[in-house]
Amino acid sequence: IVAVALVGLWLFKSVYTVQPDQRGVELLFGKPKTEVSMPGLHFHWWPVETVEIATIAERQMTIGSATRTSAQAGLMLTGNQNIVDVTFAVLYAVVDPADYLFNVANPDEVLRQLAESAMREVVGRRPAQAVFRDDRQGIAQDVKTIIQQTLDDYGAGIQINAVSIEDAAPPRPVADAFDEVQRAEQ
Repeated sequence: IVAVALVGLWLFKSVYTVQPDQRGVELLFGKPKTEVSMPGLHFHWWPVETVEIATIAERQMTIGSATRTSAQAGLMLTGNQNIVDVTFAVLYAVVDPADYLFNVANPDEVLRQLAESAMREVVGRRPAQAVFRDDRQGIAQDVKTIIQQTLDDYGAGIQINAVSIEDAAPPRPVADAFDEVQRAEQ
């Protein structure tokens, strides 16, 4: 009975399933194998081999004041010394599961910090008017390029599909004053 139980446990641990939106990376003594497990039922020699699963479906990460408890999360300084409150989204997908799982510790948090940094860099080079109205698409494209280039340098296995600025406005405490200035200019 003990032998049958051990064989049953071994079989239970040796068979794994990869879902359609996932890919599996088998590890032999903790070192990743070159092949990637496609969706379906798979077998590996447990405990010598283990498997790590990565979700490859496209995901969206929203960054800015609307997503955090801190009221200053999306505040950025523009090139003409104005402060804007920017909320933006990054659409990304995992293209290399092994790199995603093993080259960068906590790749989703790295992507979040990298996206915030890239947006601050690009917004810091542009006047407030470009951020509010004139050049949102150009800003988003520049941010996408910076993020993708840095992720490629890290070997993160992530592809940025799109960056979109969802909201860019003056900070709430000065929004009325900003609107008055805009009306006066009109």
